[in-house]
Amino acid sequence: MKLVYICSPYAGDIENNIKFAKSACRYAVKQGCAPIAVHLLYLQILNDAVPSEREAGIRMGLRVLASCEELWVCGDRISHGMSCEIAEAKRLGITIRYLSAEQIQSQAPAKQYGILARRSAASICGAAESWLKQDGKPMPFNTYEEAAAEAKRLNDRMGPVNRTVQYFPEEMEITPEEAPSFGMELQL
Repeated sequence: MKLVYICSPYAGDIENNIKFAKSACRYAVKQGCAPIAVHLLYLQILNDAVPSEREAGIRMGLRVLASCEELWVCGDRISHGMSCEIAEAKRLGITIRYLSAEQIQSQAPAKQYGILARRSAASICGAAESWLKQDGKPMPFNTYEEAAAEAKRLNDRMGPVNRTVQYFPEEMEITPEEAPSFGMELQL
């Protein structure tokens, strides 16, 4: 299960921003992820109106972010705190996904794209296709454009002569990751 950091506004319309952050967390759960929204957690014990406590909250949030696999920027507005989180995710090389308020509120599944490798029938091994993988898992891209650019780079690297494998960007279905099995199952 992927640990995702929910990055959304808090200040301003606090009541609606809290509702939106909770919706973003529910959305992540429906995508098979484990969400963490530090602005929902730390504001239970810190006062955002006190500058030293606000800065402490931001620092603690950045520490939590370092443990996450993705940062999800939720909504159409980026606050000061969110910009700090985005900059830190970039610095750490954490995948950043941008989700619109409409996508979260409609609970529509997030789209991911991958690269499909197709081997032609002219190949010694015959025709086949498979997702391009890294560490045994299909490589996900947040946008079609990112997947298309990488597919083009791979095709260009192959050259025009005797091309038996071609790469194509395709939308991937998002499937929740299964928890690892340790040989025992709990039965109720």
